Amino acid sequence: MNVIDLPQGIDRVAAAGLYPHQADGVSFLISKKRAILADDMGLGKTRQAIVAAEVVAPEGPVLVVCPASLKLNWQREIKTVYPDVSVEVVGYNKNSDHSPRWIIINYDLLARHVERMQSIDWSCVILDEAHFIKNASKRTSLCLKLLGVQDVAKAPLLGPQYVFLLTGTPMTNRPKDLFNLLRCVGHPASRSFISFAKRFCDAYKNDWGWVTSGASNLDQLNLLMKEVMLRRLKDEVLDLPPKIRSWIPVDTSESKSTLNAIRSFVGWYITTDPTKPNDTEFLARLTKVRTALHRAKHKAASDRIKNILTQGNKVVLFACFSEGINRHKRQFGDAAVTITGSQNTEQRMQAVDAFQTDPDVKVCLCNIIAGGVGITLTAGTHVLFQDLDWVPANHAQAEDRCYRMGQTEKVTVEYLYAAKTLDSHIAKLLQAKMSLIQAVEAEDLPDASILKQIETKLRSLAPALMEEARLASLPQDAENQIKLLANSYPQKRLNEASLEDTGSWEFSSASSPGTLYHVTYGRAGHLECSCPGFTYRGNCKHVLEIRKKTLS
Repeated sequence: MNVIDLPQGIDRVAAAGLYPHQADGVSFLISKKRAILADDMGLGKTRQAIVAAEVVAPEGPVLVVCPASLKLNWQREIKTVYPDVSVEVVGYNKNSDHSPRWIIINYDLLARHVERMQSIDWSCVILDEAHFIKNASKRTSLCLKLLGVQDVAKAPLLGPQYVFLLTGTPMTNRPKDLFNLLRCVGHPASRSFISFAKRFCDAYKNDWGWVTSGASNLDQLNLLMKEVMLRRLKDEVLDLPPKIRSWIPVDTSESKSTLNAIRSFVGWYITTDPTKPNDTEFLARLTKVRTALHRAKHKAASDRIKNILTQGNKVVLFACFSEGINRHKRQFGDAAVTITGSQNTEQRMQAVDAFQTDPDVKVCLCNIIAGGVGITLTAGTHVLFQDLDWVPANHAQAEDRCYRMGQTEKVTVEYLYAAKTLDSHIAKLLQAKMSLIQAVEAEDLPDASILKQIETKLRSLAPALMEEARLASLPQDAENQIKLLANSYPQKRLNEASLEDTGSWEFSSASSPGTLYHVTYGRAGHLECSCPGFTYRGNCKHVLEIRKKTLS
């Protein structure tokens, strides 16, 4: 008689009312132990992580680290599924239970409560919006320490057994953004940043040090991520209505302030030396241009809101500047609510609830960062962007506040951009960046014709790429940067080898034919090799070959 050992908390699954794709996600997290759940926004990553944590740690303490704006949403979701568990939201309430089952804390409070957080033997840690730790910072260091990630090369993980990273945008801009996420889940490819950067970031050295802002071998990176990351798109798992995205040019030629701001910026910019960036002055001048464009597009945005309201629909507007949000609020009065960084979590949730349930509240005015994550605005069928952000992930997050589970209507997304201005360059750059991100996250790589279109578009974006290069403080010639980016996309694969079924592969050493190396699956499904190259870098030609065979 065969006996199957089920996790102690497996009975907690039934209470969650999971969709089939969510049940698969829970199974993935449980089996991998340390993994990245990168489902498209709106597919219920929060609930999947909650259920998985309840299964693997039915009694031990669970920590959730998330942005401040999402703390109450996490509490609400946990209590919705498991009303019997005790939850403490650090900085918001003090749970009467001295040993709460769940503790929720935002990234910004970690430093203040570091001693307490590190004194608890966590059964499971969940990092929501995990792309927040993509860069080196005190916040990132604290998170890595909580997860038992050590700075010493090849050091073992010492933290909790179960770590779930949640993000709808694992690569927000560049492949190097993935490195810390891979460290958190213990992937061997994260043993050496320089090795990772050389292979996947087209890294090279100049007079200032290593430049790691590029992209290379994206086909290999795509396969590597499949070892530790589960990503499903909406159209793959849900019968959602379509989302229609359009770019709406706005004529701002009559705005003298905009023309003056652009002329001033261009006049200064063409006299600067690209090898000696002055980021303080650059950002100040660029902000003046973007602010002027924001004001010039205000009437067009206002008119568009009125047109949508006359059709009986609700609308969500995103902007990068508070000035426009405040002006719209004065115009639409009680029919509008706002979600901005100046509000506390309760005020934001009240605004969300009013928009979702009150038929008289028809407009939601959001800051693109404060209102772009962790909230549901499915009462809206139209999304307007009055401003364009540099990071495509911010737009994707904001769009999907409306386009997510619970939406029953088609969603129209409109980007307002000032024609023949800096806005036009940003719009083209956003589209090109989205193609780069999708190449890594997609199940299938784009074919050669699409890659050629991306390359052609990138080569036409000299002005925008120069601005971005300066914005990112890249001390290199902008023309070379354009060429590097244009050549960084993966080439179409050759014929793949047949699938191996044994789970173990043997290779002879090229320098010592009598020496054999073995590739096997590691603790959490990572491919590992016994050769010296893999031991040092967490990657080698043997693993690359097997990864291509088994994960393609």
